[in-house]
Amino acid sequence: MNERREIHRYREIAPDYAYDGSIFSDEPERLHRLKDIIANRLPAPDRIIITLYADCQSTRALGRRFGLSHTTVRKEVNRIKRNILKMYKDYEHLR
Repeated sequence: MNERREIHRYREIAPDYAYDGSIFSDEPERLHRLKDIIANRLPAPDRIIITLYADCQSTRALGRRFGLSHTTVRKEVNRIKRNILKMYKDYEHLR
């Protein structure tokens, strides 16, 4: 099943995009905030889509992986990005 394969792929790459605020890091605060939002505040389906998109770097490639048109994937990715930006702006209020 295509969905199982993508969930498996997500689980493989998720640690690369994981947020861990408890460790010392040279990453800028902005990146910490984004990782925290993606890891802890996005619904699971959105987190999977945006993480796989970050890995693919292409709505066409992700669309092929999901068996969807790139237009559909692009709309979803843009919706998720808007939600992330809104959460980023409200980040201090969410903590």
